[in-house]
Amino acid sequence: MRLGRQLLLALAALPCACDSQADSSYLGEPLITLPGYVASAGAAPLEAAMLWQRGPPPSANDQELATRAPVRTGFPASFTLHLYQPPPAAARRTLAPGEVTFARANAGAVPYGISAGGVSALPTPSSNGAYGIDPNHWVLYLAADVPPRSLTEWWLGAALGAGFHLMRVTAVNPQCISQQQLDACVADLVQRGVPDDGTANEGTARSFCRAPYRLSLAPPGDPLVLELGTVGLGGPGGPCP
Repeated sequence: MRLGRQLLLALAALPCACDSQADSSYLGEPLITLPGYVASAGAAPLEAAMLWQRGPPPSANDQELATRAPVRTGFPASFTLHLYQPPPAAARRTLAPGEVTFARANAGAVPYGISAGGVSALPTPSSNGAYGIDPNHWVLYLAADVPPRSLTEWWLGAALGAGFHLMRVTAVNPQCISQQQLDACVADLVQRGVPDDGTANEGTARSFCRAPYRLSLAPPGDPLVLELGTVGLGGPGGPCP
């Protein structure tokens, strides 16, 4: 009996060969997964990248690489981006004191194998046609639920919950905003606690109302579309309707 007990203890101490070993390349479950494709063919191999924007909206000239994915050949040239980490501190900001903290990212096309530092500032379209972003979507991270009747709710178009959201971005020509539309927008924001001093200075109601874009929640399954040669928000388009 004593010998049998010692044998059982010795066997229990041995590592089991059938135990699953953790894959060192496993990054965990993605926080968000986004499919997409490249709108135009490029001569050089490309990678799709997710780029956190460190500047104020809608700027796209101060970026930090979050992740990248290969662009598969074919038509269309498709990719799938996975985000595994929350946004860095440098990309987090608020619209005004007391508002929910957010971070925004653009999907971009970059030359294959470029270093992380090489995507911090995308060149102008004329300098390298291998670069490009999706100007019509932002990936938005919210650190908390957005309260109703807040400035952030107005900005997003909805009181969204905490976490990641894919937003549609629509370019707006501020010159096309009528005085009646401006007055209604300013009155709405004043009720939400945004100051109005009659100017369009940063942080005032008129500065938000005259922003050159508007946001809305993208419908489920809306793909990212990378446009080579495009490195910022699209222009307001033609004449006012």
